[in-house]
Amino acid sequence: MTFLRIPLALSAVLVAAPVLAAVEDTDGDGMYSFEEVLATYPALTEAAFTEIDADGDGMLSVDEVAAAEAAGLLPAEG
Repeated sequence: MTFLRIPLALSAVLVAAPVLAAVEDTDGDGMYSFEEVLATYPALTEAAFTEIDADGDGMLSVDEVAAAEAAGLLPAEG
């Protein structure tokens, strides 16, 4: 049953992959404002947001959010 190997392998990869929090891009601009990130991470401070904003543009990209989550820089939800 070769056809079962692919779904099983895929499920193993999905289980091993880190699960990122669902920060919602409410204005659809492809970036995350402090307010958008705050909705998912209510304990986030403006100072921490500025630290996470690697390029200093005042917004977070998907990559910046993922890096911050992986590094534990975003506080626990709720």
